Amino acid sequence: MIEWLSGLNDTLMHFATGYTGTPWLFVLLWLFILLDGIFPIFPSESLVIGLVALSMSTGEPNLWIVAAVAMVGAICGDLTAYHLGRKVSSKHWKALQGPRLGRMLNWASDMIIQRPAPVIISARYIPVGRVAVNFMAGRMAYPRRAFLFYVCIAAITWSIYSTLIGVGAGAWLEGHPILAVPVGVAGGMAIGIVVDQVLRRVLARRAAKGRSMPSLEFAVALAEQQRTVTITEVPMAPEPLPNDEQDPKDPA
Repeated sequence: MIEWLSGLNDTLMHFATGYTGTPWLFVLLWLFILLDGIFPIFPSESLVIGLVALSMSTGEPNLWIVAAVAMVGAICGDLTAYHLGRKVSSKHWKALQGPRLGRMLNWASDMIIQRPAPVIISARYIPVGRVAVNFMAGRMAYPRRAFLFYVCIAAITWSIYSTLIGVGAGAWLEGHPILAVPVGVAGGMAIGIVVDQVLRRVLARRAAKGRSMPSLEFAVALAEQQRTVTITEVPMAPEPLPNDEQDPKDPA
């Protein structure tokens, strides 16, 4: 898997750098990052880091434009996953109920209900995790304005983080662009793995200390009924949802 991702990253870098010095490079960068927000097979972090490292060594592409495009692409990708979650039909939703994917979506829904801000922001640094969290935020009809606010914070910090790694690699190996790019990419992958492990442990400890959370089925049913989720009003122990409408003649 690692070899496959490394090969894909090399292919994308070779393809993207072929457009260095043209506006098409930034269009392709934006597109790759947007797709990474939906299909996490695109190593967008590595692409940003590699381009920044190349910029530090050769002066092209423009570092500030790369950082800005990375931020905008991240926001667009996260919002796309969110809206896909809102629009998915019940038929397609059932197709996502596999054991492994179901557990991931269940985790994402519980975390969004429990601590939406840190989860949505930190998920930007976990390739598969961000897709699950953003998709479930849309599926649960999490307020769009709040979601946009959090993903903007996440995109800004993620762009700065990726740019700084690329700057470090490029400055350290100034004059050696052939080495700067792979070193920057390797550093980004290593830090990404560390961040992933730290966040997983922190979230696991918080979940272990907290009370039991609503199940995925309850969260989805609640969203389908109300089409809105007010986090502070979600009960910790959900009551059964009514299946039939109450007879108006029955006493309240």
